[in-house]
Amino acid sequence: MDKRIFKGSFFNEILEQVENISRTIAFSDGSDIRLIKALDYFKDLNDSRYILIGSEKGILGKIKEVGIKKLDNFLVVEPKKSKKLEEYKEIIKSSYEKRKRNITAEQLSSLVLDTSYYTALLLKTNEADCAVGGSISSTEALMRAVIYVLGLTEGKKFLCGAAFVDVPDCIYGINGRFCLSDPAINPKPTEEQMLDMVISSYETAKSVFKSEPIVAMLSYSTKGSARSEEIDKIKKVVEKVNQIKPEIKIDGELQFDAAIVPEVAKIKLSESKAAGKANVLIFPDLNSANIGYKIIQRLAKAEVCGTVIQGAAKPFNDLSRGCYVNDIISLIAMTLLQRKGMEDSNLL
Repeated sequence: MDKRIFKGSFFNEILEQVENISRTIAFSDGSDIRLIKALDYFKDLNDSRYILIGSEKGILGKIKEVGIKKLDNFLVVEPKKSKKLEEYKEIIKSSYEKRKRNITAEQLSSLVLDTSYYTALLLKTNEADCAVGGSISSTEALMRAVIYVLGLTEGKKFLCGAAFVDVPDCIYGINGRFCLSDPAINPKPTEEQMLDMVISSYETAKSVFKSEPIVAMLSYSTKGSARSEEIDKIKKVVEKVNQIKPEIKIDGELQFDAAIVPEVAKIKLSESKAAGKANVLIFPDLNSANIGYKIIQRLAKAEVCGTVIQGAAKPFNDLSRGCYVNDIISLIAMTLLQRKGMEDSNLL
C-alpha cells in the first residue's frame, strides 16, 4: 500500500500524528486476515508492539498468507496455552463479585478463553496499553469484557461510543469532518448517560481535531419548535454541560440542518454558540446515530473511523464486522491517539 492510503486528508493526518506514538496494542480478533493486512501496512508506519489473540496456528497461517516475514514486533497468543489462566480467572471472579454478579466455575473457564475477555485482562494487568476488536466478535461481547473486567476510567459512570467521519467535498463541520455519538452502545440514553456522551465526545474530539470541538444535541425540533419529554431531556443536558463545563460550546435541541448549516441557523435561531458550526453531533438514541453514521458512510462516500469506546479505563475500541482494511488502519491510529490523550490528561 502507498503511504497515503486515504482519499481525504483527515485520516492521513492522523496516521502522521501517530508515527511516533509506540505502545503495546492487543487485538482480540487476531485471526482476521483483514487485520493482518492492516498491520502489514501499519508496521512500516509505527513501531508499536502487536499482540494477536486467537488460534496460534490460524494466525501464523494468515501472517504467512499475507507475506509478513519480520515478526519482531508481533506476539501471537492462544488463550488456552497461557500459564496465567488461574490468575486471570481470579480477576474475572473478583470483578463479578464487585458487581454482585454470580459466576460459576464453568463460566469462568469459558470466559477466560474468550478472546474479548482475554484482551481486557491484558489491559487490566498492564500487559497491553490499548486494544482493538470487533471485526469478528460482536460489540456485545466486547462491551461485556470492558464492563466486567476492564472497568471505567475515574469520573465516568457509563460507556459510550463515538465515530469520526470525513465527508468529501463538504463545507460543513471542519471541512466535512465530524465526530458522532453514540452509534454503538446506548439504545435510549438517560439524561446522565447523555451528559457523559457530551463530555466524553468533546474530550475525544479535542484529542483528534486541530480545531475546537463544537457540540450540537440533535433532535427533530429546533429550540422549542416541538415539545416532548425527549426534548426536555436534551435541554436539561445542555444546561448541565454549561454548568459543569462552561468552556464547551454547545446548543440544543437542534435539527440537523440548524446544527451544521450557518444559513439555516441564522433563520431558526437569533444567536447560538454552536448552531450552524457544530462538528460534534450528539444523536438522541442509538437508532438514529447508527443509521445516520452508515448513511453518511455509504451514500456520501465518507471515510469513517469507529467505534471509539469512551469511558473505559483504557482504550478498547470496536470495529464493525463489515469493516475494510482501511477502517482497521484508521481505528488503530485513533486508538493510539486516544491512549496518548488519556496519558496527557492523567486519566490512567
